[in-house]
Order: sequence, then structure tokens, then C-alpha cells
Amino acid sequence: MEIKNSTPKLVDHYRTRLESTVQEDKVRTRQTDAPVQQPVGDRISVSPEARLRTETYTAAMAAPDIRREKVNNIKDKIASGTYDVDPKNIAKKLLQSDVELAQAVRR
Repeated sequence: MEIKNSTPKLVDHYRTRLESTVQEDKVRTRQTDAPVQQPVGDRISVSPEARLRTETYTAAMAAPDIRREKVNNIKDKIASGTYDVDPKNIAKKLLQSDVELAQAVRR
């Protein structure tokens, strides 16, 4: 956990509270001779889906924004009049991508 804009007064309050708790535990231990459980700090649990999202986001951010060789190749084809778009092939690939995504989600 990250606390932003904390003031020394706020930090001192938590430190005092922690020290007080530790002292109370020591007193209880002397009185009961029972083992003292250490205070457990905050914990965070990250789901596999969240890890996957984070890895995907990290990979996307590391990838170059523009693949120059592809862009230049397409520009050249457009300029020469040889760029051909096959709408059926585009639709097929979009559907295939959706199927693959659905399969990945089920895993």
C-alpha cells in the first residue's frame, strides 16, 4: 500500500500505535506465558487474470508504436496502385481472432 501526502503527525500516530501494541503484547506474554503472535501487516492477493492483464499491458507498452517496415511497404503499394484489400480475408481474420480470444478466456 502506498500512502501519498502523509504528514509526519499521521506517521507518528501509526508508529505510536504500533509501539503501543507491541508493548501490550509483551505485557500479555509475561502475564500468560503464551506465545505472542506478531502483528500481521497488510496483504494483497492478485488474481491470475490480473497478472495476465499486467503482463499483457507491459508487453504492449514495450512494443514499438509503429512498425515502420510494414507502414512503408503499404505506402509503397498504395503509391504504385498495387495495394489490394480483401474484405473477406479481413473478416475471416477478425472472426478467428475472436475465437482465439474466447478460447484463451476459458482457460
